[in-house]
Amino acid sequence: MKKLSNIGSFLGAVIVIMILISQPVLGAAAKLEKSITPLENGNYMIKIKVTALVSGIYTLKLTDPQTSIVDVYAPRGWCMITDGEDLLARTSTAPINRGKTVEFLIHSTTEEIKYSWSVFGKLKQLGKPGVL
Repeated sequence: MKKLSNIGSFLGAVIVIMILISQPVLGAAAKLEKSITPLENGNYMIKIKVTALVSGIYTLKLTDPQTSIVDVYAPRGWCMITDGEDLLARTSTAPINRGKTVEFLIHSTTEEIKYSWSVFGKLKQLGKPGVL
C-alpha cells in the first residue's frame, strides 16, 4: 500500500512539473524576428518574420509608439495598412499555420524600433502579446 502512495505522489509531482514547464509555450502563439537594413534614402527596411506556434494566424497587429512606419509591403495573399503608429496585416485566404513563417516588409524612419505585437485568429486574439 505504501508503494502505491509513493507512486501516486511521484506521478502527481511529475504532472505539476509538466504543467509549470508548459505554461510559457501555452502563452505564445507566434515567434517574431526582425532584421534591419539601411536604405539609400536614409530610411530603414525592417523585415519581420512571423512563425506560427499555433495554427490559423489571420491577423498581425504592430504598434509603433515612435510613429516611424512610412511604408509597408504585404506578402502574397495578405493586405497591410498603417497610419504610422499602428499596422494591421490581414488575410482571409493564406493564414500562417503551425511551423510556417511569413515575412512582412516595413520601411521606417529609424532603426531604433520597439514594436508591440499581437496575432489573431479569425475572430479573437491568439496567445499573449509581445514586444519586438
